[in-house]
Amino acid sequence: MTLLLIIILLVLFSLISTLFYKYKKVFICFSILLVFGFYFFLSVNFFNKESFFPSKNIQYNLFCSNYYNLLVDSIKKHKLYISDNINDIKSFYIETNNSTQKLYLIDTSVYKNKVYLYFGITPVIFFYLPFNLITHLYLTDKFLVFILSCFIFLLSLFLIKKVSEQITDINKIPSNIVILCIFLTGCCNLLPFLVIRSTIYEVAITTAVFLLLITFCLFYYYINTKALKTQKILNFCISLTLCLSVGARPHYVLFVVLFFFVIIWLKYNETKKIKDIIYSAFIFFVPCLIYGSLIALYNYIRFDSIFEFGWHYQINHLNLFDYKMTITDFFIGLKNNLFIPPSINGTTLFSLTKTSGHRLGCEFITGTIWTCPIIFILFFIPKFLKTFYKKDINIFVFLLTIILTMIISFIISDIFGMVIRYLFEYLHIMIILSLIIFLFYISKVKDRTLKNFFNYLFILIFVFSLFMNISLLFCEDNFTICSSLQGTCHTKIIQFLF
Repeated sequence: MTLLLIIILLVLFSLISTLFYKYKKVFICFSILLVFGFYFFLSVNFFNKESFFPSKNIQYNLFCSNYYNLLVDSIKKHKLYISDNINDIKSFYIETNNSTQKLYLIDTSVYKNKVYLYFGITPVIFFYLPFNLITHLYLTDKFLVFILSCFIFLLSLFLIKKVSEQITDINKIPSNIVILCIFLTGCCNLLPFLVIRSTIYEVAITTAVFLLLITFCLFYYYINTKALKTQKILNFCISLTLCLSVGARPHYVLFVVLFFFVIIWLKYNETKKIKDIIYSAFIFFVPCLIYGSLIALYNYIRFDSIFEFGWHYQINHLNLFDYKMTITDFFIGLKNNLFIPPSINGTTLFSLTKTSGHRLGCEFITGTIWTCPIIFILFFIPKFLKTFYKKDINIFVFLLTIILTMIISFIISDIFGMVIRYLFEYLHIMIILSLIIFLFYISKVKDRTLKNFFNYLFILIFVFSLFMNISLLFCEDNFTICSSLQGTCHTKIIQFLF
């Protein structure tokens, strides 16, 4: 198999880096560029591949794509709805370039005979609208997801590097493991699944995750600075990025609450002064008040409720207006999202498995323990945290915050359903944590034989994980929804890799 040969070449590339230690940064940069190239290849060759680059006109009639540009046009016309010309309950019309286009009501919201985009406003305000006003071009979903994915990858590496540098001596970590961590972070967290099939859903998720990772980076500097002025600025920025993420994924409001209590506790632990605690809370609250008010007003103007994002008026087969979350849905999601094994086929060897039983989302997935087994190391979290509880309380709080964020994401994803893009929202945090823990423990191993054992074990985990993820990425079941949009490229890549 060509795929297995490519993976072996990556392993050899990582091993060669150990022989040229003084060129380690060159190997790291080249590895990062390889991942960027992989993302670019996926973006420009699959699923509406003709709509990657920005264009002068909105590219209509693409499956659930470029809806945000419809809102851009509406905002420029001082409207918040994308159409008031509804054909029937299945389609609507929009005016463009002096002609009328018919679009279908797929995951849009209809309220009082007007069609609204129920997805958050943040991507429009910070990406689509400014891009259009500056360049007079329309940013495409595929292009934006590609850019955001590259930043998500870099921010993940940044967090792994910074935390690892603070808790251990990274010079004791073998170079080949560092290189393989880069490939594992970029290719085995399900992010390629969002890159290869970029629509409105993937834009919302990558925007929210990008902002969340920026929040973690800001928070890292917050806990490691003693300058009060810098702390205040970072406090404000942390709150702002979290609020912006809510404008992409509304349930991220839970992270706003989490970080608020963490920052208040840190200030209490630092000064014990009520005045400082109240001032810190006020700084954090200001962005919440400003952006929260804007989102509330945006919701009220559209749906006559500050708490309604359009979810209950969404047009699709799920009938969300009468949906009630149940504990049964959660446990079905938990079981499948973690444990459901891949299917076996004769083309890509491993294939996604069809799920059932959940009220919201039942798509083709594979449990995360199969896609990246390194996450089994998370069972060491209690022991890992105990190490820093008395040694470094700030890094303890930082790690605990990441863990709580991961748990919240995991619970919410299980409630929402069994969908690959939902799994990414917690798996990418799991991998960041897993690699931090692994790098910490392997740097502490002094026995050479034992260290080599863990090195070989990590190589095997990497080979399995990457083979599994690429197999699932190109399996037929991943292309079921959009098979008619692939052309011959999918067939060619299958023939080449397998």
